[in-house]
Amino acid sequence: MDSRGTERVRVNVFAPGDPESHAAARAAFAAAESAGKDVDARGSVPLGDILMIGSVATHALAYLINTLRKSWNKGVVVDAIGRQLSIRQDPALPRGVVIVRSKSGEVTVRDGAGLADIIGGVLPPRGNENAGTGGPGNA
Repeated sequence: MDSRGTERVRVNVFAPGDPESHAAARAAFAAAESAGKDVDARGSVPLGDILMIGSVATHALAYLINTLRKSWNKGVVVDAIGRQLSIRQDPALPRGVVIVRSKSGEVTVRDGAGLADIIGGVLPPRGNENAGTGGPGNA
């Protein structure tokens, strides 16, 4: 929890390696009042991508994703399978589209509308705490 009592979730952002997309990912973290740290992930990220790891307040997670959705050139995939959320650009998707895969494998497609509700539903559980977004709609 942060100083405001808000639950945080760890996210892995696979940012495209081009300077503009990488800068957009950094700006998205800053807008969500968090910091993404570049990690040396040689051999574990797609060619040309940069792995950024951050911790984001659950109420700001939809804002982070929506900011990436607007700034990246292609669609965004949010994957909740595993212990951390994974966010990446998908060149097969048109710009502005977000695909969310829940822990159960259910896939939802969004264009920004209702994104906060969908993200709240896929957050990984953290012990006995309730992992909802706790915040209003989209940015």
